[in-house]
Amino acid sequence: METTTHLSTPTTTAADTLLLTLDEAARELRCARRSIERQIARHRLTVVHVGRSVRVERRELERFIAQMRDHGDG
Repeated sequence: METTTHLSTPTTTAADTLLLTLDEAARELRCARRSIERQIARHRLTVVHVGRSVRVERRELERFIAQMRDHGDG
């Protein structure tokens, strides 16, 4: 009897994504991309540069959300 092994390809959900585009970060916060760009310009949100691409780490976005919750500024 022959055994067949099926390798499943892991599916990546938005919650699993380590680096988010600015559009994805904006969708997560339910705001405009321009709002994300403003927070970056004000140094309230730190980004990662990958070549010419700008990304937001998921943990940085979570930190930003917690900071907004704690301080109530926006």
